[in-house]
Amino acid sequence: MTTSFFVFELGCEELPSSALPSLNSQLHSLFKEKLISASLGFSDISVIASPRRVGAVISGVAQQSDNKALERRGPAHSAAYINGAPTKALKGFCKGLGIEPEQTSSIKTEKGHWIVYQGVEDGQDASVVLAQVCSDVIQSLALSKPMRWGSSRDEFARPVHWILAMLNERIVPITIFGLNSGNTTFGHRFMAPAELVIDHASNYEKILNQAFVIANFHARTDKTWEVIQKTAEIHDVWVDQDDALLTEITCLVEWPVALCGKFEEKFLSTPDIALIAAMKGHQKYFPTRAQTGELTNRFIIVSNIESTDESQVIAGNQRVIRARLSDAKFFYDTDRKHTLRSRRDRLNKITFHPKLGSLGEKTERLKKLSGQIAGSIGVDTNIMHQAAELSRCDLVSEMVLEFDELQGRIGTLYATLEQENPDVAQAIQGLYRPKGASDNVPDDLFGAILALADRLDTLAGLFAIDQPPTGSKDPFALRRAAIGLLRLNERLEFNLDLEPWVSEAFNAQPIKGAPDALKALVQFIGDRERVRLLELGYRHDIVMAVQAINKLNTAATEARVKVLTEQANSDGFAVLISANKRVANLLKQGDTEPCTVNPSLFEHPSENALFQTAARIYQDVGSAVSRETYTEALGYLLSMKPKTDAFFDHVMVNSENTEIRKNRLGICQLVKDAYEQLADFSLIQQ
Repeated sequence: MTTSFFVFELGCEELPSSALPSLNSQLHSLFKEKLISASLGFSDISVIASPRRVGAVISGVAQQSDNKALERRGPAHSAAYINGAPTKALKGFCKGLGIEPEQTSSIKTEKGHWIVYQGVEDGQDASVVLAQVCSDVIQSLALSKPMRWGSSRDEFARPVHWILAMLNERIVPITIFGLNSGNTTFGHRFMAPAELVIDHASNYEKILNQAFVIANFHARTDKTWEVIQKTAEIHDVWVDQDDALLTEITCLVEWPVALCGKFEEKFLSTPDIALIAAMKGHQKYFPTRAQTGELTNRFIIVSNIESTDESQVIAGNQRVIRARLSDAKFFYDTDRKHTLRSRRDRLNKITFHPKLGSLGEKTERLKKLSGQIAGSIGVDTNIMHQAAELSRCDLVSEMVLEFDELQGRIGTLYATLEQENPDVAQAIQGLYRPKGASDNVPDDLFGAILALADRLDTLAGLFAIDQPPTGSKDPFALRRAAIGLLRLNERLEFNLDLEPWVSEAFNAQPIKGAPDALKALVQFIGDRERVRLLELGYRHDIVMAVQAINKLNTAATEARVKVLTEQANSDGFAVLISANKRVANLLKQGDTEPCTVNPSLFEHPSENALFQTAARIYQDVGSAVSRETYTEALGYLLSMKPKTDAFFDHVMVNSENTEIRKNRLGICQLVKDAYEQLADFSLIQQ
């Protein structure tokens, strides 16, 4: 079958740089999803995502969509025929489908006997399918801040001015945002502003490249990094790869051009982190390093235009960065006149939350809680208290007031320069990590404790004053705080049961929270753990089974889930599920409560055998769980099978004798208790 090229492009006003990465990802997944759903074959999807255009180039497009099996249910069989002749109901059903009654059949279901037509729906021409796919994709895009323009009620990230849609050399008719598609687009706004005619969809990227536009997001990223590296090499420097900055630059340009500027060497006396913050955060420049690793006075500029006089562009950027670096040096010199400790009292005048007090009060809560956690795991509480005391003092420094992305990092620098304990200094920057899902937890133990305690305090405080997240709204980023808390607790040194610490933090708040709020907080953290594990691909029932036993001892949850998942399809695992179900059902159905087992009431040797085995296995499983050798624990549980089988084969648990019945239920309870040291197996589907 002959295949084709298809190109679809929405041309719009300058898109926000923050929106492009999401649009790039969404467009790829949505086009793939919609094409598969429409049964239209294709080879590859290349996403268009640049400041002035979004869309896709799709290669290997089939001429038409696949034929589909068609089934239509008609009237009830009893209403379809009278004396063997088709009724009006059947004739009407057939007329609507363009078939004869003889082409129908009948099926019997739980809900009755029905007439059905089973046939084949012919595939549609590719142009028809593609038009619908493009429309569906655009309507399905999730936009953070959509806008309207003109008199239309249509919404998009920015006003749309043209639509290009072509299948090979033919225009595919599409109407979106009141615009009809055509075969024209536009090149670079300044270097090739004239209208461009696309003669064939396969030539789209070539024609745009000639017009100084790299439409594909990933290709433009690669090109940007390439020109940065080449420019750095020319000036005998190298550039640290910063994916976040590179992505941001990619979102700002359609034709990357790298230039190298320089600033006065005197600024190099200012700490590197301040210089880098000024260059990256404010100006989107790439700092450079000498081959020996030291920061140099050169920086790489990425422009969106090939200038006829590059020296003028460089000179203009040098003037701008000189002012920024002068500010950074001034702020640093001013900060060095005062110590972090001398800034502590200023935190008392800054409100954290009107109902939760000042940053100074939050610091005191953090100091107490982090000290308690440190003490519980044998860590120096004095160092912990000092780290907590200084943790937020850099927030009132001139440097952080200007470069807020330096909070924590500048605190660590100042603490080091002020000859504070190295562990104290290092812990300060750990307070803010992890910042997101891709960020690492602090390497140092004191920083990790500080970060964990701070998230506990924040979560506890906001829940105590009844301000949890609602729906999609999470103004205090509590979901991120909970996920950070869980990741921090995975550290080997911690292995904390978080629930008592959640209660400790909750009860320490200046406003006494309701008991239901505390329960909601515990549930909220548990839910975040479950969502995290499900996103990693684990089964819902296994996660629930472990959580039911493990509660907020989250450090061990994933390890247990992983072992159970690995064993889930084994014969031995099925045996465990079956045995646990039988025991659980007996305990649930028993009309008397289990009691402490009395061996004198045993009537059959199998009772004593299971009792002795279950008691021993309970200890063995507990020991294995404490060592986190969960596969070993499963093995112990499985070893009970022969004794369990013999017990059920020879003993009637629900004896008419109440005392004997309670005694046998006590044995069942002991077996169940052994199981539940690992997970609630009754929740696992088999």
